[in-house]
Amino acid sequence: VVSTQSTGTKTRAHAMYGDVMRSSRDVTRTSRDRASESDSEEDFQLALESIPSQSIIAQGTDSSCTDRQCDSDLLALCQGIDKDHDTLKLTEQGCEQALANLTQLNDGRPDTPQLMWRLSRIMFDKAKHNTRAGLDVKGELLDALTIAKKGESLSEGNSKSHLWYAILLGDTCKYDDTRVKLTKGLEFERQVKLSLDIDPYNSTALHLIGRYSFEVSGIKWWEAKIAATLFGSVPQSSYDEALQYFLRADELNSEWVENTLFIAKCLIALGRNNEAKSWLDRVDIQGTENELRAQITELKKKL
Repeated sequence: VVSTQSTGTKTRAHAMYGDVMRSSRDVTRTSRDRASESDSEEDFQLALESIPSQSIIAQGTDSSCTDRQCDSDLLALCQGIDKDHDTLKLTEQGCEQALANLTQLNDGRPDTPQLMWRLSRIMFDKAKHNTRAGLDVKGELLDALTIAKKGESLSEGNSKSHLWYAILLGDTCKYDDTRVKLTKGLEFERQVKLSLDIDPYNSTALHLIGRYSFEVSGIKWWEAKIAATLFGSVPQSSYDEALQYFLRADELNSEWVENTLFIAKCLIALGRNNEAKSWLDRVDIQGTENELRAQITELKKKL
């Protein structure tokens, strides 16, 4: 039985292309285009929203250093940081304490990518607490993105440097114009795949690239036309490709409810409804978030 993930890091890897197509309304279209879109105004909001507003980020290999340049002292330090992070991330005060500690460590060991992605992670966690408190977190997230980007540029084989740069790319695109959002989306895909090249057993990265592939696969022809007009090219994927990513994530974390939901969505898109129902029947929705529970319940009614 699939249950909600009890110890996974709850965070938000924001939709990389959020509102891309909504901001495309000013692009000139023919009358035939408008006719095709008139009965699907809500669908116009799709726009490659490849990452959910709430995603469970699995712990994966946070405590293992994949960087070839990581010495034993640094590895022990990072393991201590990750152990403390599991508790400190839960409260705003804990985030502030962890942020102060990591900032001091980063200042003492500048240009250390193993510390930089962890610093960007706790800045991200703190921003989520501030978001729930109704505060403006744009500056915090852009600062975290800057640190994550520098850490990624200095990294030599560290999967989490790539992954957290990707997550911050996604979470800050809401502050950008359409063309920059599209650019960030493509860079997001590249960074997650670089992370997987180094650590192919990270369920978080597999799920995120699965979400990217799933949303890209659902682009309508007129949406693709607008994206091509704005950017010159359109990302390519398929529901079968997305399914393979989700299945690989499930092999590593079979209790991840949201991942199971997207396995079912891919199977439905491929016309394999009986298989989709079997996957959904595995899910124990008790304890899951209300929005996720509602999605699963509604999907099961349609099968």
